[in-house]
Amino acid sequence: MKKTKRKYQKTTRSRKTKKKRVRKKLSMKFILILLVACLGGAGIIFSPIFSVQTIEITEMEQYSDEDICNMIGLKQRANVFLYDKKKAVEILNENNYIESAEITVHLPSTINIDIMERKVRGYVPYAGSYLYIDEYGRVLDVQNETKKTLPVVYGLKFDQFRLGELLDVKNKESFDVVVLISQMVTKYELLDNIMEIDVDDPENITASINQIEIRFGSVENCEQKMAYLSQILSTIPEKDRGVLDLSDMSRPIVFRYLS
Repeated sequence: MKKTKRKYQKTTRSRKTKKKRVRKKLSMKFILILLVACLGGAGIIFSPIFSVQTIEITEMEQYSDEDICNMIGLKQRANVFLYDKKKAVEILNENNYIESAEITVHLPSTINIDIMERKVRGYVPYAGSYLYIDEYGRVLDVQNETKKTLPVVYGLKFDQFRLGELLDVKNKESFDVVVLISQMVTKYELLDNIMEIDVDDPENITASINQIEIRFGSVENCEQKMAYLSQILSTIPEKDRGVLDLSDMSRPIVFRYLS
């Protein structure tokens, strides 16, 4: 009876030992397979196939494609998996000229950068410099000179400003006038004209384009006034001097020449 019990115990131990060995071998095989898979995966990820070959960027007025790539440290042949897209988007969104940005990867080798740009639509003189504002009155930049032919706005009253934020003015009504006129000037494609606008008195807005004085009156019927202005300017020779009164749209619009 004792011998039988001992034999049974030895057999049981032997079976357990064999199972452990089998499990150990399976574990080693699994580890080797996993290691090979990881190395293979790493080899694929770091393969030249996934190096950046094409960079597609939304066309901008302010920056070239090269400017954008330098700004976010994106170069040809960068690895599409290792490139930090999140950080790049954060850098772009911190720029005053960029409203929003999104970066997407199209495997195997293309990166697409979609940018919604804020565009300069006018200048506001300030302490010998010019604030660059968009069509909503947001300050995008400050420079010592103007760079493009855009409206120069006079009559806004403010003590300070912050880049990237709406201009904080004391005469809010005049600021609203600037925003509206800026949008209308853009809509009716008048940005290429040399224009100065005075909004100090919102009820008596005046402007000059080339050598023409324009009397807008208030912003009532602003879009209609801008539409007329756009049509009339196309018929007046650039060197002609005169006055165009748009303050009362119920009366005939007459251009009065000045000698």
